[in-house]
Amino acid sequence: MTDTLEAPPSRGRRGSAVPVAVVIALLAVAIATVLGATGTRLFVVETPSMAEAAPVGTLVVTEPRSHYDVGDVVTYTHDDRTITHRIVETDGDVFRTRGDLNGSADPWDVRPDQIIGAAALIAPGLGFVLKAAPWLLLGAALVEALARARGGRRAWAWSVRLTGWSVVITALTLWLRPWFNMVLLDFRAADSGDGALMHVVNTGILPLLVDTTRLISGEQATVLSTHRIASGAYSLTPVPDPDLPVRILLVLLCLLPFLASLLIRESDVAPAGGVRVRVDRRARTVIVPLAIATLVAVIALTGVGGSQAALTASIRNTSDTAGAMNQNCRFAVTSLAAANPTDLYAAYAMSATSTASETDISGNGRTATWRKTPTTSGSVGCRRDSPATSVTFDGSQCLYVPGQLDPQTYSLEAWFSTTSAPSGKIVGFGTDPAPENENHWDRHIYLDANGRIVYGNFPDAFALITTPAGRNYADGAWHAVVATLSSSGMRLYVDGALVGTDGATRGQWYDGYWKFGCGKTDFWTSQTGPAPSDPAFFTGSIQYGAIYDRVLTAAEVEDHWLAGTG
Repeated sequence: MTDTLEAPPSRGRRGSAVPVAVVIALLAVAIATVLGATGTRLFVVETPSMAEAAPVGTLVVTEPRSHYDVGDVVTYTHDDRTITHRIVETDGDVFRTRGDLNGSADPWDVRPDQIIGAAALIAPGLGFVLKAAPWLLLGAALVEALARARGGRRAWAWSVRLTGWSVVITALTLWLRPWFNMVLLDFRAADSGDGALMHVVNTGILPLLVDTTRLISGEQATVLSTHRIASGAYSLTPVPDPDLPVRILLVLLCLLPFLASLLIRESDVAPAGGVRVRVDRRARTVIVPLAIATLVAVIALTGVGGSQAALTASIRNTSDTAGAMNQNCRFAVTSLAAANPTDLYAAYAMSATSTASETDISGNGRTATWRKTPTTSGSVGCRRDSPATSVTFDGSQCLYVPGQLDPQTYSLEAWFSTTSAPSGKIVGFGTDPAPENENHWDRHIYLDANGRIVYGNFPDAFALITTPAGRNYADGAWHAVVATLSSSGMRLYVDGALVGTDGATRGQWYDGYWKFGCGKTDFWTSQTGPAPSDPAFFTGSIQYGAIYDRVLTAAEVEDHWLAGTG
């Protein structure tokens, strides 16, 4: 009969493992102490607002500084969130920040006491490792417990280990999706009507092929999808596109558990003397892994946090909060209606896809009518929009907006370009769609003889805001103008910045119609009577006109300006 006995434990091996465990534990305490004393912190980037500079899964190591400069990537707190963005502007002790993927600055100021530190190290991909480490250690401990359930059978133990490790790593990969992943930031219908334009970003470590566009980690693009699924929605499926050496490495990694299993051997023949000697390896297989787990856990619990990306003009989808780097004017306008349909009265891209009418892109169905067949131009203010066209207003053109009303709270918005001064209304209000039939007119934006932008209401007297003297906006360049009226008064913004206010809180009482490019300006330039220079039509180009039933905030105005120029 052959007996299988276990040899006495080796004190030498256990004795060498215990000091190692003690050293690791002391090292963990030392690291935690250094992190706490120096203020150095570790963060994992979890959303894509920093684009290729710090894509999702990046490890950011920050250190506090006595001062911060424009261009520094900093991590700071805001509304109980931790945000990692780049400083783009300073004003004394106040900073403005922006994610590299965002088209506009964050709509809040950042004080020095909110800043945790500036990025001393940005390591793409390592954040995934740090985030997965505690779960890998937990999985390894469970697998090891299962491997020891059948005593000393070597083949059983290694089979369980290889299978268990593969399952743990696969599960974490499916959860964290570190290698290949794509996030949809926003989408809109294609102007041609035959698909959807999808704004996507690669949030994985390895490259993706999206249609014909190859995206590296953190890179974004707008891609046309014409593939429609059964529900009627358009879909876009990326394809992994790593380089050949990386493909080979991935294949070898996948085959590694199988290849290792071929090396497992266990002899059924007992050694001479009938005793199979089995060394006690508990010291090095239990104490050391637990010490390593302690090290990682201490670092994770004392120095690692999640860094969210605060995304300006953002929308939400099922997997992320996405920002608006390279968002276009159409998205900037229509996203407000998506959040609250009553905010937007009507909006028009001024693309002149029809010879008689202009589609209301607000979704409210207020299709506007052209006075005559429109002429388009390739000159645009919104450089990211497609098609890249504007409508030429030649001094006799007009776009009539349907619906009679008496608005007393509103915002007017348009992109315009002109070399004519004076020039008629960019947008305005009157009692009749045709200027020649108007009896009352106000709530309008036009250019005076000096090329200054004028915004006016008539609450029983002339209430005007005029841009400062010395700046001529009839310079042929594209400008964005926004005018608001509410119980808080009048405000005029040009190119994203506030240029003037007035205390008037209403317009004249009458029912009328909104119009782009036309409307009487009699009495307004002289305020005493009509003059030969009071044009009833605008001369120049207009793109993306919108009328809102609420007041746009200063941050929204800036976002819309940057959507066209940023």
